[in-house]
Formats: sequence, C-alpha cells, structure tokens
Amino acid sequence: MNNLKTLRQLFGNSLTDTATTTSLTTTELSMLETNQLQPSVHHWQSLAEFYANLFHVENKTHQTEPIHFRLSVDYLMNIGLTLNDLLAMKWFVENKSYLGHTFAVALFEPNIDDYPTTVVTDLTAMITAFAGYLLLNHDGSMNQFIDERHNNHISDWRLLAMKDDTHYVDITTSLIYFTNLPDKSVY
Repeated sequence: MNNLKTLRQLFGNSLTDTATTTSLTTTELSMLETNQLQPSVHHWQSLAEFYANLFHVENKTHQTEPIHFRLSVDYLMNIGLTLNDLLAMKWFVENKSYLGHTFAVALFEPNIDDYPTTVVTDLTAMITAFAGYLLLNHDGSMNQFIDERHNNHISDWRLLAMKDDTHYVDITTSLIYFTNLPDKSVY
C-alpha cells in the first residue's frame, strides 16, 4: 500500500478537498490511495508537491528554514524514506505537530519493548547512520535496519517525537503506512 491515504489523514484533509487541489476526481484519488489505479508521473509529481507544501509550516523553533520542501516518490509509494522526506518530517514535527519535541530516527532491539539503542536527531548524522535512506515495505511490514558497519546487526527502527531522553511518542504509523506495527511510545 502507498502512503497517500496516510498523508491525507495525517493532515486531516477530506478526499474531496485533496482531489480538487490536485486536479483529480474523488474516484481517481480513492483508487490511487488503494492501489486500484497506478499513478502517472504527473499524479506522483502533483501529490508530492501538494503534501510537501503541507509539511512546510510556520517556523516556531528558530531553526534555519530549508530552502524548499520536496517529498520523494519513494515515500509516497511506501518503498523508502530519503533525507528530503526526513527533513520535511523533522520540520513538521518540531514546528507544528509536536512543538517542543525533537524529531528522531531510533533503533530498537527486535521484539524487545525497551528504550532505543540508538537515537539520531541530526539530519547530517542520519546520512552517516542510515546513508540518508530508510527502506520501507510496500506491503506495510517492517523492513528492519541492517547495520553493515557492525557485523550486520539487525534493528527495528521508529520515527519518534522526543520530549527528552526517556519520554517520546512513536509517530511512525502516523507518517507511514504500516500494518500491525507495535507502538514504542514511552510517556
């Protein structure tokens, strides 16, 4: 499944409003969201620009605002997250949805509900830690992170809104389509 419906729900947009803004019919958009219709390049571009604009919110944290926001088709298709996608998410989380929190990519030991073993909040560090890309599975299952630098260590990963080192909200499923992904939030 792609992330089109997940994004529409994240921003609280109706099917009608989203379809109208992106020059689609509600039937077309509904079929695109449920993989009943394969999007054209024009559809992908229009939807990527539309959702990127929604991630671009007012700066409330005195951060340097990015020049522009761009979402990847990889993200929309639910096959991967690029550094641009993570930048848009970080900006949105820290300036709107979880004001006062820090956006992070975190690694957890598989099948263990414990604190993360690794937390990365800096985008530059995400390039080093994850090559600026996280693999997603189109079917909504977890594609674990394999750390080739550390003997192919396997970890589950999550996107978090960190209040502090021990309190965070797992926001992964609000940003990405997953089926049955356990919530790792610690309040």
